[in-house]
Amino acid sequence: MPNNKTNPFLISANCFGPNPTIQNPSTSYTVLADDDIIVCGANSLAITLTATSNSPVIVTSIDGTTQRTSCTVVVGSQDFVIADSGCTALCVRMGPASANQWQVIGAKTAS
Repeated sequence: MPNNKTNPFLISANCFGPNPTIQNPSTSYTVLADDDIIVCGANSLAITLTATSNSPVIVTSIDGTTQRTSCTVVVGSQDFVIADSGCTALCVRMGPASANQWQVIGAKTAS
């Protein structure tokens, strides 16, 4: 169910539901249409958001008890670092999917 003005609650997405789709890639990864949570399974991973990625999606650099380093969320040519002190990002699409515009909440830095 989409999150919009008539359905604004993130809980309607499966990120916080009982059966989220969790990916734990060990190589850089592009978020798919049904992914809910992405766990960086190695250091220096780029997690890419595209126009067809699910929204919202959670990206975390905590792999179990291990803090991964240099993990980034990539939107177009912009990188958002989530490792080190900012360990989790909530990524929410802004506007139509075709625009591929995202709000990345919780990132440490953006470049």
